[in-house]
Amino acid sequence: MNRQFQNRLVGTIVLVALGVIFLPDLLDGKKTQVVEEFTEIPLRPVQSSASNKVNSDNNAEPAEEFQVLTIAEPQDLSNDIVALGEAEPKKESTQAVKQPAPAPAKITTAVKKPETQVVNKVKSPITAGFTLQLGGFNNITNVKALIAQLRKAGFNAYTLPKVPVEGKLTRVFVGPEVSEEKLKARQQPIFKLTGLKGKIVAYNPQEQ
Repeated sequence: MNRQFQNRLVGTIVLVALGVIFLPDLLDGKKTQVVEEFTEIPLRPVQSSASNKVNSDNNAEPAEEFQVLTIAEPQDLSNDIVALGEAEPKKESTQAVKQPAPAPAKITTAVKKPETQVVNKVKSPITAGFTLQLGGFNNITNVKALIAQLRKAGFNAYTLPKVPVEGKLTRVFVGPEVSEEKLKARQQPIFKLTGLKGKIVAYNPQEQ
């Protein structure tokens, strides 16, 4: 409190001095400068004892305190209301929409089925039966072409002799079959394929 009072006192003295210096010039219109001497007042006098300090505090006049009140200008609350109204949807829009996590893919392992081995039944050689003789040929090229055509159509064709020789008679057969009826049923399809009807003869395995 004492320091505040001293500061106010110094300020008052300075203002009075400025008034004394500049006021005559303003009133008289003359630029005369008055110099006055002022005694410098120490801001904080040295006190000899604590008792003097208590006495000086008691004798000092209480400093008047002034409080500056600032009147706030009326604020327009309409802007705040609009801002608050607009802030809500923005907050909601910034929230990330959590997408459902994709379901883990099912790993299916294919179970290998045991391989079934196809066992071809070996036909026992026919010792007696029938065969279809289509004809005899001297041209080996024609023999090979006829055999290839019959086998491609699914008929069991063979020649006698087994290895055709150019210039020698080579007979072409289809068969053999145990049943003569099977050969008769094949005659018509073979005729449509080759134009050769042939004839059914007894099969002789020794000729092979």
